[in-house]
Amino acid sequence: MVAQASTARMIDFPASYHNGAAGLPFADGHAEIKKWQDPRTRPAVQNNNQLQLNVASPNNPDVIWLAERTTVLK
Repeated sequence: MVAQASTARMIDFPASYHNGAAGLPFADGHAEIKKWQDPRTRPAVQNNNQLQLNVASPNNPDVIWLAERTTVLK
């Protein structure tokens, strides 16, 4: 579980081309299809390049799911 789910941030939005889902490959060779649950993970498409990144998304289950499956470089 993410240490501070209440302070989670969406740094960059994942793809949602497949009916609100994305295929994610992992370094060990497996892949998973994840259907995004929270509408904040799939903002409306904007054709003006004004999509804001690195936004607060507290308690977003999709951000938590992604954080549990990624690493942090220090």
